[in-house]
Amino acid sequence: MKIEQLIGPILIVGLILLLYMPFLPQLFPPVPLEEPSKSWERKARVLKPKTDQDCPDCREQIAAGKMSPTVCAKHILPWKLLKKKPGHPKTICTQGYFCPNPKCYYHLIDDERLHALVGCGSNGTYEKIPKLLCNFCGAKFTARRDTPLYRLKTSSTKVAQVLHALAAGMDISDAEAVFEVSEMTIRTWLARAGEHGQKLHQHFFTDLELEHVQLDELRAEVKHSQQEVWVWTACEANNKIIPGLQVGPRTQAMAYAVIHELKQRLKDLCVPIFSSDGLKHYFYALTAHFGFWHTSDDQKKPIWCLLPNFLYAQVIKQHRRFRLVKVEHRMLCGLLSEYIARLKAHGLSGKINTAFVERANLTIRQGVSKLTRRTWGPAQYATELSEHLFWWSAYYHFARPHESLRVKLASPMPRKGKQRPIIYRKRTPAMAAGITAKRWSVLELISYPLP
Repeated sequence: MKIEQLIGPILIVGLILLLYMPFLPQLFPPVPLEEPSKSWERKARVLKPKTDQDCPDCREQIAAGKMSPTVCAKHILPWKLLKKKPGHPKTICTQGYFCPNPKCYYHLIDDERLHALVGCGSNGTYEKIPKLLCNFCGAKFTARRDTPLYRLKTSSTKVAQVLHALAAGMDISDAEAVFEVSEMTIRTWLARAGEHGQKLHQHFFTDLELEHVQLDELRAEVKHSQQEVWVWTACEANNKIIPGLQVGPRTQAMAYAVIHELKQRLKDLCVPIFSSDGLKHYFYALTAHFGFWHTSDDQKKPIWCLLPNFLYAQVIKQHRRFRLVKVEHRMLCGLLSEYIARLKAHGLSGKINTAFVERANLTIRQGVSKLTRRTWGPAQYATELSEHLFWWSAYYHFARPHESLRVKLASPMPRKGKQRPIIYRKRTPAMAAGITAKRWSVLELISYPLP
């Protein structure tokens, strides 16, 4: 069809539109526009609590029937009452040591008032290592057994200096140059110290009475890892102890493991106040461990109910272009008034925050060289990072004094010469929590025997 033939119909359609233009609003009324929705504001998602059946560790304990801690009722008689003839006399202090023989009556008994350990000489080429004898079973062993120093030829003082430097933030390559020790030797010492630090954590951190626990996690760079690795941290606000410290992915299963370990270290009927960031995994893990099954007469099946004194709040931080633009506080479990009252009763400000655990995360990054930002020496494997973290944890709790935990003395302690008298007493987090009564040295830490 030619263009000349289309001109006529187009003109006719245009004339019709011009004639009916005034009547178009009546035929097709305009649709009212809706108010612009605030899509950038997120609504608080209603989270449903979990039960103890959702935690893998709790399921294993329930199946094995070990939910309640068992107390051994066996009465240990002192060696003084059992011995029939005099044995070797006690010449050294044996407090803290135990007989390693599993068949011995005093196996793992470290109280010198009960066990039958005595000193029986010493051995060693570079330094004297005391030898111990069990008068009950006749077992002989060195004082370094079940310690990181066992069968090491290097002097214990040098090992303590290297481990002290590693816990203070020094890199392994720098320690190799400063102390003139090979890198593989330092890694061996660190692996032993990390395993020993984990044993110290399991041995001393039991029956804890915590008041306010803050939860957070920090990202770690691990070279040979197929997924992101995070360091999960649980910090107490008053005494600054870290009862929970684990390495793993940022998943719900890992959150269950962290809270399960924390629950096992708490004293019976102790329910602290919790606060964390906006990660929903914490809510599910906490509600699965701080509750009980309730069965009423009207219902056939039991219902999982949260403990009445369980309080949990979240701090939601919104970032835009790497800048903090908004902070929101959410009370997920319990009443806000009760939350504030309990915080003020423990000597805190009463505000919902995670400042203490975030400061603890910074301390961890400064103490563990593998977690330093933009470092040239990240951890090669997650196990290597865990070992360094557990050793740092032992140093942090027992050997490193915390500035905010110092206590003013009743009367200043004078010092020699023209030195100023001591006004404050330095304390470690373990001293503030009542776990120990003194500040340990690094040499005492690595010399403490644990099975």
